[in-house]
Amino acid sequence: MTSEKIKNALAAGETIAVEFKRCDRDFYLGIEDDGAVSGIPENAAPDMVKNFNKTVSNPDIINPTVYLTPEIVEYEGRQIIHIHIPPSSEVHTCKRVVYDRVDDADEKVTATGLIHGRT
Repeated sequence: MTSEKIKNALAAGETIAVEFKRCDRDFYLGIEDDGAVSGIPENAAPDMVKNFNKTVSNPDIINPTVYLTPEIVEYEGRQIIHIHIPPSSEVHTCKRVVYDRVDDADEKVTATGLIHGRT
């Protein structure tokens, strides 16, 4: 991940394929929804990556488990965490619930007819 790729992603904004999250107690990536880079608290990124990996590899939380490689990146003097999530042919659950991404929201799927088609 290069500064140029981050700059391009920030310029394009959030899309169905790109999500920004600010760094707080609940979600640790370091970018606000509006694209402002808030960063990760100093020296906290390695523990955040460790906790993230522990969470996504826990079948009681994400099932089937996923193997992702968070990358700590320095951008404009701040640390952020970039996580590439590749497409999957599997239906994954989060705490035994299926969600479907629709525009900028995650919708709980309660029946297969509620899964939105992709164009």
